[in-house]
Amino acid sequence: MTFMPVAMPVNYDNGASITYAQPAPQARSEWNDGAAFNFANLFEASLRQQLTALKSLPAGWDGEGAESISALTWKNAQDIGLRLLARTRLPEITPNAGDTITFEWESETGSALLEIGHATYSFLMKTKSGKRTTDMGPLRNDADIENLGSLIQRSLF
Repeated sequence: MTFMPVAMPVNYDNGASITYAQPAPQARSEWNDGAAFNFANLFEASLRQQLTALKSLPAGWDGEGAESISALTWKNAQDIGLRLLARTRLPEITPNAGDTITFEWESETGSALLEIGHATYSFLMKTKSGKRTTDMGPLRNDADIENLGSLIQRSLF
């Protein structure tokens, strides 16, 4: 199977930028070369790569004095991200100035945001039909995170 890199640039207000590169099949016919193409491995590698890039952002990365992403927030985001991949699609991942990381999903039926910090998470999902779901809690509750992943997948995809 042949892969080529796909660059996904993210530019910040202060001129800094990060480019995420992820392998992508060159042609759909290459997906079936005798073995099943494993999207889970591709998504996990992309998640890890994006989070590693965020971990290296220096203080002030946003041009307005944002904190660096701490090791604890980074680890929490990686652990939760990997658990969510078992239940839903790869989210868009963005850093926040207050040492949190946001995962975002969007589809034709709505959107969901999951913000991850040192010890807690907050969640907001809005569907096009007008239904809003909010949640917050401690990160140590694995069942809550798994339920959120299932809810995102069921409601948005």
